[in-house]
This record gives sequence, structure tokens and C-alpha cells, in this order.
Amino acid sequence: MSSKLSREIIEKLSREHTNLFDQSEGLEVTEVGDGNVNYIYLVKGKENSVIVKFADSFIRNSDTRQLSTKRNEIEYDILKEQYELSNGQAPKVYYYSSEYNCIIMENLSDYAVLREGMVQKNIYPHLGTDIGKFLYDTLVKTTDLVMDVEKKKEMQSKLVNVDMCEISERLVFTEPYLNNQGLNNFQEENKEFVARELYQDTLLHLEIAKLKNQFMNKSESMIHGDLHGGSIFINEQDIKVFDPEFAFYGPMGYDIGNVVGNLIISYVTAVFTQDKENYTNWLNNSIEETMTSFINTYNTNFLKDVKTPMFNTEEFKEYYLTSIYSDTLGYAATEMIRRTVGVAKVWDLERNKTHDQMAKIERVIIRIGKVFINKRAELAKDRSFMSIVEQEIIREKGDL
Repeated sequence: MSSKLSREIIEKLSREHTNLFDQSEGLEVTEVGDGNVNYIYLVKGKENSVIVKFADSFIRNSDTRQLSTKRNEIEYDILKEQYELSNGQAPKVYYYSSEYNCIIMENLSDYAVLREGMVQKNIYPHLGTDIGKFLYDTLVKTTDLVMDVEKKKEMQSKLVNVDMCEISERLVFTEPYLNNQGLNNFQEENKEFVARELYQDTLLHLEIAKLKNQFMNKSESMIHGDLHGGSIFINEQDIKVFDPEFAFYGPMGYDIGNVVGNLIISYVTAVFTQDKENYTNWLNNSIEETMTSFINTYNTNFLKDVKTPMFNTEEFKEYYLTSIYSDTLGYAATEMIRRTVGVAKVWDLERNKTHDQMAKIERVIIRIGKVFINKRAELAKDRSFMSIVEQEIIREKGDL
């Protein structure tokens, strides 16, 4: 346990700020997190339990790498807002302590982390529908088009997240294409392929610069900032999106693209490792259903939610959806590419694969990403992108 947040402080805060524990009952405090940044504690009483998340000023296992502890305050603010906007599809937060840099939130012990469920090849038929609706509720509803202007500006000022944004700007939009730090990692046989397709493609660099510029300067929506299978709790009925420590006001397509991009990685990996057909089909369906759910929710609610003249027209609704779709494809691509060649891999690309399988998967994902980036405006008008995924899979298999 971190020496900066004692068991006594954890117990005291949990008793005083949740109304879930009797003053006389004994509490069990256990460290349960294994992440690289924060400390997570489970606090259990006779009948109830909570999670306490502590943000130290140093990254775990490092006495030199500092991060602002403001990230926990940002996470508290966004979770509270997302819980209300999404009708409970984020964890309920009870308290934030600026003195101790910690959040107290509900314990979701009856949920599994989506990524861990996918390791077991579990199928969740409702994932695409639920996450699509969550994306509309938390993204479109936090734009100036819907949210009260004063509240939006207040939230935007609260979500200035310099340290975490710098990490994304470097690891998502710079290192995969320049490898300045020399930390990119991929199969040796793809060395020339990566150099040609990513490092030496100056036209691609221009498109990445455009996407990076939008990421840094398009203060559109209250975005999660790191939305993938490791930040979604799920059970047979519902989802809960958590861990928004990278949150800030940015382009909504970044969140949607992160979801879609990570699902495509899982799908391509499943195809080349010959996973069970029903699991592979579920991944394919979940990609489509995520976008279909978002678009259907958007089309049903946009004109009801947007009250401002000039914006609440069918023509603007269609224009705005196309711009979101274009951004989504661009950011799906940057997520796919950085997870393939960068330092922050996902489990799909690291578990139980042969070198040959890994090399093929890397090439397919990079090719898909480049098509998405270069043709995002065209694909957004057609509202179709899975044909690109299938085409690149067939190409790598040698059938095209």
C-alpha cells in the first residue's frame, strides 16, 4: 500500500463520505489495482463495498516520472457528469478529496472488464448497442450544440488535462510515425514495411498532422480520451465506462474511433488466429452495431436535443454527422496504428500468436489504418468502412 494514503485514511474517508458503513463495523482494505499510474483499493464492510482510487504525484515504480494529481479531480468531474448523461452507464462517484488526491466510487464487482472477458472469448450481444448510445449521450450532449453554453465553458475549464494530453499527443500522433524515442516495437520481418508505410510517407504525415491539430484544438465534446476494452465494465445486461483519466474537451470522433479501432484490432486478430466462428462474427457485428447504434440515436434525438437556430435543421444534422464519421475513421486509424507499432500494445497483439500471424496482423492493421486516414472524407459520405477491413484481410491472405 502506498505510504501516502494509509489504511486509516482510506477507512476514515469511506465511512464519512458514503453512508454505506456503520461507524462500528470493521472494514477490510485491499489493494487491487495493477496499473502503471494509480493505486486502487477495495474497501469492504459487512454488506457494502467501495473503490478508492488514489493518484500519487509519481507514476508507480518510478521516483522520477511525475504526473499532476489533478487527473483524479478531472476523473471525478467527468464520471459524475457521464453518470447523469448516460443514465448510469458510468460508475457512481461518492466523493473526491483534494487533500488526499483520491476518489471514492461504487464497486462494480458484478461486472467484468471487457478486455478480460474477451480474453476468455466471451460474447456480449448488447455491447455495440450500449456503447453506441453511451457515445451519443456523453459526446453530442456535451457540445455547444446541446449543453448550456455557460456549463460547457465551466466543464471545459475543469478538464484542462495537460500531462495526459501530452502523453496522447506523443504516443498516438508522433512516435508511431517518427520513432524519435526508438521505442516502436513490431515483428522484425516488417521493418522495411513499417519504414516505408509509416516513417517515410510524408503525405501520411500531413494527414496525421491534421488529425493531431484537431485533437489539440477542436474543443468539441467532453471526451473520455482512452476508451477501449480495458475501460469498459460489462455484464450480461449492461456496461459501465470507467477510468477517464485522459479526459478533456476534444473531438468526439476520437472516442468513437478508439472504440471502433480497438474492436477492429480484435476482429483482424481473431480472423488470423482462427478463433471460434461465433466469437469472430460477434466482433464483426459489434463494430457495425456500435456505429449503427450511435447513428440511430443521433438521428432520433439530434433535432430534439439541439435547440439553437441554424443548427436544428435536417441539412446541418446530416453535415455534422458526416464530419463526426470522418473524424471517427481518422482516429480509429491512429488508434489501430499506435497499438500495433507503438509502446502501448493491447492484449490481442501480444497473447499466443506465432511470429507469422503477428506479422500478417500488423500489416493488415497498418494498411486498413492508412486507407481510413487517406479516404476518411469519402468513406464518411458512404457510411461504410468494413468493406475496407475485409478487402485488406483478403489481400494479406493472398486471395486478392
